[in-house]
Amino acid sequence: MSENLSISPAPDCLAWENAYLEQHHAAAVGRLFKGVIHNLNGVLQVASLHGDMAVMVVGRAEGLLGQLREADPDQAALLLAELESLLAGHRDSVGQLQEKVRQGSEILRRVLLLPPLSPGPSQPWSLNNVLECEIEFLSADTFFKHKVAKSLNLAASSAPLGGDLVALHQIVHLLLENALAELRGREDARIEVTITGGDKEQELLLSDNGPGIKGEDRERIFAPFFSTRPGCRGLGLYLARKLARREGGELHCLAVEGGATFKLQLPVG
Repeated sequence: MSENLSISPAPDCLAWENAYLEQHHAAAVGRLFKGVIHNLNGVLQVASLHGDMAVMVVGRAEGLLGQLREADPDQAALLLAELESLLAGHRDSVGQLQEKVRQGSEILRRVLLLPPLSPGPSQPWSLNNVLECEIEFLSADTFFKHKVAKSLNLAASSAPLGGDLVALHQIVHLLLENALAELRGREDARIEVTITGGDKEQELLLSDNGPGIKGEDRERIFAPFFSTRPGCRGLGLYLARKLARREGGELHCLAVEGGATFKLQLPVG
């Protein structure tokens, strides 16, 4: 393995670093609330559509019942068949509406758990919760939602994490965004995430099937302003590791073939 090139910043670098961290924290909080609003709006749009359809179905059903009262037996049989078909389709629609209501309730539950607008310790949350939330928010990206195959293996039991919840979201989001950037344009794009939990530590493994990272670059990618992608500032993974270490954890890039795998370790409690 190559020499660790991620070094502590010199005193004259602290100003830009602290400013960048503060700016990124504010942007992360805004992104969390924007994600909630976007997803809740999607739920409400679908629920509104099913509500409009329900009004139409009820109106049509009332019309059929009115015709049935005056119909002869042969015509009544046809009207009853249409009514049965109408109600069967409406049953499916109601089921979809119930699912959207459930999704809306889950989004609102997450709103109540969102952190305050200032950095610092917040209520405990698990990596399971953070990952599910970030996957849901990132689904606003059409390529991620429709073109990337996602395999999520959550921890069977997930002890609570302490520390800064915004920082946890930032780390997971940065890792997902990094993988997504490597996968854009691929027809077989794939992301796999596995979370394991113990009494003292939780671990997240995130793998993609992108072009991968050369062995000599596995530590260099965590240095500020280094990137293997043209036009990239090279601060995402640097910030992700910085935040992981601030939370008492660690972030590594593992040696793999045919893609990249990152391992995030965070202490419990």
